[in-house]
Amino acid sequence: MIIKGEILSKSFKGRGYIIIKDGLIKRVQREKPGGAVDIDAEDKLVIPGLIDMHAHFREPGYEHRETIESGSRAAVHGGVTTVALMPNTNPAMDNIEVIGYVKEKAREIGLVDVLPIGAITKGREGKEITDFGKLAEHVVGFSDDGTTPQSFGVFLEAARYAKKVNKPILDHAEIGELSGGSMREGKFSRLYGISGIPDIAESIAVARDVEVARYTGAHIHIQHLSTKSSVDIVREGKKKGAPVSAEVTHHHLLFKDEDLKDRSPFKKVNPPLPREEDQEELIRGLLDGTIDIIVTDHAPYSLEEKNVDIEEAPFGISGIETLLSSLFLIAEKYEINFEVLLEKVTCNPANLFNLPLRGDISEGYRADLVILDPDKEWRVTERSLFSKGKNTPFLGRKLPGVVEMTIKGGRIVYWRDDL
Repeated sequence: MIIKGEILSKSFKGRGYIIIKDGLIKRVQREKPGGAVDIDAEDKLVIPGLIDMHAHFREPGYEHRETIESGSRAAVHGGVTTVALMPNTNPAMDNIEVIGYVKEKAREIGLVDVLPIGAITKGREGKEITDFGKLAEHVVGFSDDGTTPQSFGVFLEAARYAKKVNKPILDHAEIGELSGGSMREGKFSRLYGISGIPDIAESIAVARDVEVARYTGAHIHIQHLSTKSSVDIVREGKKKGAPVSAEVTHHHLLFKDEDLKDRSPFKKVNPPLPREEDQEELIRGLLDGTIDIIVTDHAPYSLEEKNVDIEEAPFGISGIETLLSSLFLIAEKYEINFEVLLEKVTCNPANLFNLPLRGDISEGYRADLVILDPDKEWRVTERSLFSKGKNTPFLGRKLPGVVEMTIKGGRIVYWRDDL
């Protein structure tokens, strides 16, 4: 296969040709090669397939919200070709049998590469550590996402085991007894009459994570940062040599607490949407390298579960299909080069989590590619979303950047219907 287009990646930028053979990129060059061009993307942008290191496909146990198949279809619709799945399924991904089921189901569907995240504790109950030794070769890391072990002793033990098996802990940093609200505590929570969650519910846990990483030498990746204090703590930890990394979601960069004036349950997310000063620090942290990657925390729910009062609704935003469009919105809002943001969802996660031959368009790399039209828009509707989860604050809006085609391993896995 030969693809012609405007290429944007870490290793190659500008007009060129991508020659694909046996699922890999054989060459990338500016001169026209011999042979016919199979895909002419002359007026389109060709980028690496996106890597989302934080998503929920809900299966097994919550198939009314999402399945591995519907989540995979949503992913390739959004240009995502590699997805790390969190363990809060039912039963939890705390054993080889459940993890094996998820991997095999994803392999049979064959649309995206699924990277399971194993549970830190059995049943994600925060009490007894799972068998890291047995699970390590089957997972990309460990997390109790949705919560974190509240016992400092259990978390320290987990970090020591993670260090032994050379796998990261991806931590949902939150002190449970300080949470319990529905939005960020502050001026707007009081104004809107919505129960608030203080920022220290996150930052205290982040401080614990940084110190445990420093003490044990374990790589601790802190999930979905949302407060200024948390960014400051991670920044200082990195300066002191603690092996920590961090992520931010695209919705935390685009929406803030003030936007909950409409009490929309589709904007109820954990951690809650940031205050303006928090959001500004998240952007600074993203640009100075404190925050390593951007993720979706794709959390689909049924409309029956979400269409209730905000105080009763579950936390979560369905976001895997709006990630790429959000990068264009973030670039415009904060006057950031799109290329900088693209690295946060391609080569950066590949390097951070040791995912070889992904996240770039270069010789020998996997032919995971996205062809998109940055000048077109698409409207987010229940019908246009492939995910079962329609719980997105973008519902009804037009978004920039239309994915025309997604290619995984040299095979077309999504092709826009009206091409």
